[in-house]
Amino acid sequence: MGLASRLGFRGRLIAAMISLVALVSLVIVALLMVYLFEDEKSRALEQLAIGERLTNEVIDRRTDLELSRLSVVVQDFGFRSAIASRDPATIDSALENHSGRVGADFALLLDSQGEPLASTLQSSFPAITQEQLTSTRRNGFTRSLRAIGGRGYEILIIPIEAPGLRAWLVTGFAMDQTLAEVIARLSGTSVIFRARSDQSIGLSSFAATTSIDDKLEQELAGASDNANFIESAGYFTRIINLGESDPATVQAVLLISRDATLQNYYRRAVEIALLVTAILIFAILLALVIARNMGRPVLQLASYARAIGEGNTPQAPAIRAGGELTQLRNALRDMLSGLREREAQIRYAATHDDVTRLKNRNALMQEAAELFDNRGRATLVGIRLNDLSDINDTLGLEFGDKVLIGIARRLQQELPDARILARTGGGEFLALIPALPPEQDNRRILQLHERIESPLQVDQTPFSLRVTIVTMELPEDAADTDALRRRLNLTFEQAEAHPEAFTRYKPGQDESHLRELKLVTDLHAAILNNGLHMNYQPKLDSQTGELVQVEALVRWIHPELGFISPEEFIFLAEQSGQIHDLTAHILQRVASDARGWHEQGVDAGVAINLSAMDLTWPALTRHIAETFHDWHHGLEQVTLEVTESALMEDPEEAMATLNQLRALGVTLSVDDFGTGYSSLSQLRKLPVQELKIDKSFVLKLDSEPQDQLIVRSTIDMAHGLGLKVVAEGIENLEAWQLLQHWGCNLGQGFYLSRPVAPEDLPETARSLAAREGELSQPNPEYSE
Repeated sequence: MGLASRLGFRGRLIAAMISLVALVSLVIVALLMVYLFEDEKSRALEQLAIGERLTNEVIDRRTDLELSRLSVVVQDFGFRSAIASRDPATIDSALENHSGRVGADFALLLDSQGEPLASTLQSSFPAITQEQLTSTRRNGFTRSLRAIGGRGYEILIIPIEAPGLRAWLVTGFAMDQTLAEVIARLSGTSVIFRARSDQSIGLSSFAATTSIDDKLEQELAGASDNANFIESAGYFTRIINLGESDPATVQAVLLISRDATLQNYYRRAVEIALLVTAILIFAILLALVIARNMGRPVLQLASYARAIGEGNTPQAPAIRAGGELTQLRNALRDMLSGLREREAQIRYAATHDDVTRLKNRNALMQEAAELFDNRGRATLVGIRLNDLSDINDTLGLEFGDKVLIGIARRLQQELPDARILARTGGGEFLALIPALPPEQDNRRILQLHERIESPLQVDQTPFSLRVTIVTMELPEDAADTDALRRRLNLTFEQAEAHPEAFTRYKPGQDESHLRELKLVTDLHAAILNNGLHMNYQPKLDSQTGELVQVEALVRWIHPELGFISPEEFIFLAEQSGQIHDLTAHILQRVASDARGWHEQGVDAGVAINLSAMDLTWPALTRHIAETFHDWHHGLEQVTLEVTESALMEDPEEAMATLNQLRALGVTLSVDDFGTGYSSLSQLRKLPVQELKIDKSFVLKLDSEPQDQLIVRSTIDMAHGLGLKVVAEGIENLEAWQLLQHWGCNLGQGFYLSRPVAPEDLPETARSLAAREGELSQPNPEYSE
């Protein structure tokens, strides 16, 4: 305990480290020794496996070389001529010469039937079967490994073909000592070739790169024909059966001396043990030196680094030891300098624009927030370059940057008293200038507009720009940065819609924008929660006064804002992407309401208005089919009304959708006819069955001769095209009787019935039925 106290914390730590290093080193040595012994067999097996692949690869490469030589022989004109002569002496001479050229140990020549014509082999040769010849003809050659006379040979059969000539060349290449030495050199193993002799069922060695003692011969002789690996006290052995015969007639035996392997492993183990011992001694000495020389400097550097981490700028400690500690001290000092420099760069980049070097949006908003906090007053001037996007697209981004730099310089010249001048994105610049009286302020802004739009010299070329300028008085027009950003964008939108020299923010615009945002948000909830109301206006047959159809009209009573015009919230639904959800909701409500009043005895079709965006909705047809699939009427009782303007926005897409709807079986109607821009030729091509005359022509039909002419002509034209006609906006009996006289098919309007809730429709239907006599009676003043 006393010794541990005298060592101190650093001493105890170093002692523990030395102990740990010693323990780890001993464990590593022990494990490595065990591993070396265990790894002996796996390394030998891996080397033998590589040797087996090399053996097959060498034999295959030798075969390729032999085949290339033989292909030259069989194409040789002299050789073919000798065979064609059928002279035995000539054939024998040619066969001997050419087999010698390719290095074959023997060669045979067979006729087309496989009978021998000539041979350089003195002994008998195993018969060549017709299957081998057939395989040779199909593949171009046949290779096999055979034992002949106790030695292994590679037998190659190649066809010889020429006009009027067909024969077979059979060559044999000995697997000799040279081949064994090549394989041994490449694989790092000893190689023995063994072959089955004709008189014995056993295998005998005919080529070897190592001496074969009696013990090894006994091990090889005792191995079964299917043995692949033999492990003995002296060798690791792999037996490779060459050829396709079973049992194999030729084998290659690869051997690795176990004694040499163990000696190599023992030598490496000793080397590793010595290395670990040296490292252990060095680690002990190094630990002692470190404990003695680095304790205090390290603590000093730790304190220095801690102060840097806390964001301070401390003085670098004096390190007397030098070397790495001095380098570390210098590195920390350089790091501190770099951190401060990068912080300055980051702060600059966070508040400045890269192109113009002006302040950016962040800096301007910070300055505006400070202005609001201090209850200051200023005029915000916003400038947008209208043509910057076109300049970048046509003249390049580099030219566009030069334009921005030129405008920035002009603004700095024209607004020297600006509290801040910033480029806030794209071609937008904002400046906070001192507040001035209205007249003086107007003159200054007009002068600024004129100066900015005057020709700008860019690359020695005068260049004119169009700009949009807006102004806001702070804090009168905005009391915080959120309101400033929002109202600034609204003012820019107004300025783009009504181009003037400059545009001031007008109070109330922001409230209108917020109202639209609230309506967009609440509309989604109204669709999901059935917050919309459906009304239905009856359509009557002009000849009989009978209720034929009702038009579905959606209404929205907002819980806070009251009645919302359909034109307003449908437009917002289109702008916010909710129009398809709204249409789907209306379809479901109409189908459900129609089933309800049908059960109460009201037999009427329905008419539903579609938005222009609905005609580009791919799922519209499927949704209508699913909604009305079990309806009590045929789909022809469902009328879909589309306006002329909707049809003209994208005629091709609209036509495709209308054709799909027509194929579904619904009735299609052109709504508000006469107010759009469709031509008669376009109308003739549309797959519609009905025209609905706009109410602007019907409201004063009884007193306006021009409206009468237009309506009567439209009815005649529609009937001529085979279309039914519906008139809306009927306000009195005279208009109804005129339409009745001209043959208008259906009519609707306040004179006939106002829109009613779905639960009130049965009662309205009964009231209209009571008026059928009145409504079907024509005016006797109108002659046929």
